[in-house]
This record gives sequence, structure tokens and C-alpha cells, in this order.
Amino acid sequence: MNNGYKIYTGMDQNMQSGLQKTYSDPSFFPQASDGTYANLLRLLLTKREAVNALVGNVNTEGSNSFTDYNYATMSKRSPGSVIKPLIVYAPAIEAGWSIDKTVDDSPADYNGWKPTDFDNQWRGQIPMYTALANSYNIPAINTYQAIGPKVGNALGREFGLDLSSKNDVLPTALGAGVETNPWQIAQAYQVFANGGVMNDAHLITKIENAAGQVVKTAKVTKKRVISKDTADKMTQMMLGTYTNGSAWKASPKSYTLAGKTGTNEDQDQWVVGIHRMWLWLSGWLCGWEI
Repeated sequence: MNNGYKIYTGMDQNMQSGLQKTYSDPSFFPQASDGTYANLLRLLLTKREAVNALVGNVNTEGSNSFTDYNYATMSKRSPGSVIKPLIVYAPAIEAGWSIDKTVDDSPADYNGWKPTDFDNQWRGQIPMYTALANSYNIPAINTYQAIGPKVGNALGREFGLDLSSKNDVLPTALGAGVETNPWQIAQAYQVFANGGVMNDAHLITKIENAAGQVVKTAKVTKKRVISKDTADKMTQMMLGTYTNGSAWKASPKSYTLAGKTGTNEDQDQWVVGIHRMWLWLSGWLCGWEI
């Protein structure tokens, strides 16, 4: 209650309490040589974009998880490979590519830029769903180049990413030169779980006065970003991330997840998981790099 007003949220108190308990113990979090901590944030959304739980900072002696900087909503970080489904593979499927279309994973030279993968290995001709699940870089760059960066970025903007003409370059396919935050990424990925439709993520659902009258409700805008067919195919591809791809070690035993992982040069680690009822995003954000 606040001055006779009652505020309703989509928060799940059990989830939120559990997260807060974890974040109150800094011993769970890596610490740099200067004493600062890395930050593991977590954001959970329902299919209708109501936030179930949100914690964006580690509660330490010099930092309060509620009043200090919130990495989930305020940070500006490179998304790394979590951008690939948004500006590479979803646009390709929208353009008519099949999920088993063959893509090339071979050494490439893009005007002096010679990207590799973490293991410096090459797989040759592979299906697109394998390239996404394992987050291989060369197939993503080649696909982005084939559909056209302007086309990929136009859809990225529909997903809510802040992209301009300066991002119409091949490194954008790997997240280079892009700034976003977990709130935006979670909202974007919810499109896949929601049949191609985006609803604005929100914390407060409604406010009532002392008489129980609703004085304010969340104005949740809705728009179609991709077709349902594309959303279903993307979700099908991203199942491989947890079954045999880059996040197979994090695959839960009791339910099925689709999603994507990503890293960037700041050593942030992104993990997005999509369940049929909700979405969660967590990631190590290296606070001492900000």
C-alpha cells in the first residue's frame, strides 16, 4: 500500500524472494583483484511480458541491489552472439530459408577481418540449425551478408534493438558495435515464445485506490514482429542450444528449453532460455569493466 493506493505487479513472490536471497550472499559471485564483484543478473518474463522476477545487482557492503545501478535495465552492453537469432537467422527464415539449409563454416577473409570460433575449428558444410545451436561465427556472418545487413538490422529494430546505419557492417552479426541490456534482450526473445508477437515488458499491471477502484492499468502495446511460422522455426532451431549446442551443460532435466548463449570482449556471458510458459535471461556481467 502507498497513500491508500494498491499497486499490482506480475511478480512471483517465491521467485523474487529466492533470487534476492541468492544475491544477498556475495560469496557466490566472482571478485576482481580490486575488490569489485561481477554481477549475475536475472530477469523472468511471462508470455504476456509481465515481469515475474528481477534482480540486477549483487548486494555487497558497497552496493545495494535495490537502490544502486541495475544491470538488467540500465546497462549498455554488447549482446555478443545472442544477437544472431534477431538479425541473422530470423530474417533469413522470413526471407524463405529453411532451417536445414546448408551454410559454410570455412576460413574466411572479410577485407582483412578473419574471425574464428573459440576452438579455432572448421566444420565445412553444415545445416543452419547446427550453426545456430553451436553459435558458429562464420556461418552467421555469411548468412547476414547474404540477406543483407540492412535487412537484418531492420528486423533487429523491430525486435527493439538500437541499430542505425553505422551498424550495417558484417561485425554486427556478432554483436560488435551494438549496445543493449537484458531487459531489451528478454523482451525481444519473448517474440519467439509468443508466436511472433511482442508485448511491452512491464513491472506494474494496475493501481487501485483505497476504494478498490482501478485508477491506472498498464498500457501494453502489441505488435507483430515476425510470422508465427518463423517464430516456430526459430524456437525449433534454438532447442538445439540446450540439447547438443553451446548450452548443453546447462540443460534442465525436468523441462525443455530453447534459447541462445553469447559472450563479448568484456567477458560478459549471456544465457537466454525460452519455456512454453515463460522466458528467463541470466548472465555474468563483469561489473569492473563498466
